[in-house]
Amino acid sequence: MLRRHPVVLFLLLTVLFSLPFYLLLNLSFANAEGRRLYVTGLMWSPGLAAVAACLLARIPLANLGWRWPGGRLARLSYLIPIGYGLFAYGIIWATGLGRLSTEIYLPYARRVIGLPDASDGEVIAMMLALQLGMGFILNVAMALGEEIGWRGLLGPRLARRFGFGAGALSTGLIWAAWHYPVLFWLNFPGDPPKPFAMACFTVMVTGLSFVYAWLRESTGSVWTAAILHGSHNAVITPVFTLLTVETGLITVYAVDEFGFMLAITSVLMALWCWRHRARQAGARALAEAAAS
Repeated sequence: MLRRHPVVLFLLLTVLFSLPFYLLLNLSFANAEGRRLYVTGLMWSPGLAAVAACLLARIPLANLGWRWPGGRLARLSYLIPIGYGLFAYGIIWATGLGRLSTEIYLPYARRVIGLPDASDGEVIAMMLALQLGMGFILNVAMALGEEIGWRGLLGPRLARRFGFGAGALSTGLIWAAWHYPVLFWLNFPGDPPKPFAMACFTVMVTGLSFVYAWLRESTGSVWTAAILHGSHNAVITPVFTLLTVETGLITVYAVDEFGFMLAITSVLMALWCWRHRARQAGARALAEAAAS
């Protein structure tokens, strides 16, 4: 019976595959490398669930969107998180909600780089290059596991059933909820109260879901989502947040994925995608009318 309902099958399998990693991440005292392996397993759970659901429901795996999107949209997918990061954190730095500084980033970069004789400028330049290059590639490899599930199978099917807006909204809410057992159950490390952090994170993820859905629809490719997701994970917390120091109690409420600034930015981006998609649809309708 579930073969006729691949979305339900996918969601059940995602929970089943994710559960061991939820437990390991919340119960284990593993070191950073061990936790990174657990996170990788968790992030690949939706992808494995999507592949399994396709096989069980006899859906061609090609439907997951393996086609490469082309250079321009691949580059755009990479640059979008850098753009909204600069927008959100630029406002934080300009308004004094947080201060742009290397006092946290530089010691972190020195530990990672491990070149004691390098100057401060060399360490920062090398660290940024590695994060935007190798760090991005590693994050894409992890994010692809999620995106095969969320934008390969789930998002397009919900969009076909309920329309673009409802599909993107539903996918975003499911995507956010999937994070809750790790981020907010036992070991959420942030300073804002959990309800506030949960609300901001949910709004941010749901808003960004519209961007992912628009790229997936425009290209027919899951790779745009994986590139966007990998770029976000490579730059938001490891770069922008670490380059921001507190100027008061409100800073922790503004920054990172659990602060209000990225949540507001993601809503603005969702509205832009909605309007841009509507304009694209209108232009296509006019072109078709003129050709008929």
